[in-house]
Amino acid sequence: LLARERVALHRAIAAAIEQSHAGAAHDADDVLAYHTFEAGMWPEARRFALRAAQHALDVSAPREALQQFERAVAATVQAGRQPEPALLVARGRTHETLGAFPQANDDFLAALEAARADGDRHEEWSALHVLGMLWAARDYERAGQYRRDALDVARALGDPSLVARSLNRVGNWSVNREDPHAGIPHHEEALAIFERAADRRGVAETVDLLAMAHHMAGAQETAIRLYERSLELFTALDDRRGLANALAVLMICGPSHQTSGGPPHECAGADALLASERATKIAHEIGWRAGEAFSRLMLADCLAWRGEYARALRCARESLAIAEEIEHLEWQCGAQRMLGIIALDLFDLPEAIARLDVAHDIARRLGSTNWIRMSGAPLAIARVRSRDLPGAAAILDEMDRLVAPAPDRTRSRRTIGGGFLVLAQAELALARGDLDGAVAMITSDEAASTPRAALLRGAALAGLGRGEEAMAVMASGRETALRHGGGSLAWRFDAAIGAVHLAERRRLEARRAFDAARSAAAALVADVTDVALLTAFRAGMDDEAPPPPERTAGQAARAEFGGLTRRERDAAALIAQGKSNRAIARALGIGERTVESYVAAALAKLEFTSRAQIAVWAAEQGLVEAVRERH
Repeated sequence: LLARERVALHRAIAAAIEQSHAGAAHDADDVLAYHTFEAGMWPEARRFALRAAQHALDVSAPREALQQFERAVAATVQAGRQPEPALLVARGRTHETLGAFPQANDDFLAALEAARADGDRHEEWSALHVLGMLWAARDYERAGQYRRDALDVARALGDPSLVARSLNRVGNWSVNREDPHAGIPHHEEALAIFERAADRRGVAETVDLLAMAHHMAGAQETAIRLYERSLELFTALDDRRGLANALAVLMICGPSHQTSGGPPHECAGADALLASERATKIAHEIGWRAGEAFSRLMLADCLAWRGEYARALRCARESLAIAEEIEHLEWQCGAQRMLGIIALDLFDLPEAIARLDVAHDIARRLGSTNWIRMSGAPLAIARVRSRDLPGAAAILDEMDRLVAPAPDRTRSRRTIGGGFLVLAQAELALARGDLDGAVAMITSDEAASTPRAALLRGAALAGLGRGEEAMAVMASGRETALRHGGGSLAWRFDAAIGAVHLAERRRLEARRAFDAARSAAAALVADVTDVALLTAFRAGMDDEAPPPPERTAGQAARAEFGGLTRRERDAAALIAQGKSNRAIARALGIGERTVESYVAAALAKLEFTSRAQIAVWAAEQGLVEAVRERH
């Protein structure tokens, strides 16, 4: 067909479809957008494309929404107009959902420029707001500036809703700058504004952010309560993106690596969330790539704490692959950190240092104090364990300088990152032989409530010769770890307790503790297939909980025959031949009382009550023929 014929045909088709859908034209918006665009009907094409885009967003179909936004922008340009800021922001948000950072940034900057050129301060606020959200994944300083600028515009406009939304973003920026206590008042002010306005969506988003602030401040019980409320609000709003995020973070408010720098807290339903991977499934269903990377990262964190290393490795690697694909630096940092922590748990120090170095470098580029501390603490520990004490000290000094102590920043107001910093400092003190310093860094109250702290304090006390105190601290820490699903840590307490027993020459108790540790540790890696990690772990396990010495031939025989010595086995064989104790004594050339002791020992070791049982057992074991050959 000629071009004019095609145009006419598209125009006729559009008219026919619109007539046939009279009263319900929105059912055919996507088809109408296509035909009116091809017909050059630019105002109609723009109108239908925008309606189709909104419908696609409502049903969580971002790729289809983007196609329609592209059509709406093109129709606007063809009509001789510049796309308005709101349209550019809408298209940019869709790019962001799909993980296309450069395109999203270009749209948001173009929207900002257009809004300022038009003197439209509401649209200026909107563009600054989304830029502050976008850049949080790449540069916290830049994100913070956009967020502060948006708050200034909102206050100048005097719009309470915009002020509240900006307060939330500035508050969240403070949280990620390792100052959650400064962020919490911003969120509380925003919540009051939204509640006065009966803005349900604003309330839901603010409760979610307030929960994150308390989580980062180490107040997990408050965070759990707030996240549970946000889940109810997001569910009522059918906000699946908010729901996926809240479900993911709710998991790690319970026992997890991320919260292991402080006391663990139970979260009802956490096990079900881990088993179902519901947050990840929702993020995947709505096409939210960044959310999928984040939820997989949170899963890995919780699973690694529980010692489910094979599944944790899978989730962390999947998170990293998505984060790299969409160039999301924050979740790249988190995934590399998680893979480094797992390698550290499994004694693969070169792999741990390599991963954590990458995470720490990304955290510095982000400018996020929180991530710098969260990546730097395990990196310092990995360097301590590889005997690079100067390197560890340099990292810890850098982290300590990042947050200047506020007048009211006490131990009770320690953040998650601050808790990790103290644990790393205590480990360095132990490696340097500063045992008193390590004990001083971790109070008895902290050791009683935090398993990781208990392990370090117990080791320091043992080194100071205070074995009884060390054992009590470790026993308490082990019980807390087990109660909160800390499979990754529980076996280490058995190994450490065994070391204390060994130092005090209680070899039998030491052996029992080491055997318990080895059994539990082996179960943790039963389904891990990574050869390098397995090899490193087995070597590390041997160092922490030494295997039993190789048996002599006599010890092997005793183990095979219920613990009976050779002479006790000879006596059992002769019993099977029907001989009395006197006859056995003559056959073996020993006293009758000695035979009686052999028989009593055999009964006890085999847990029998009669000589007849011994006779049957000896025959089954083939001992009768063996003793005939020797006698």
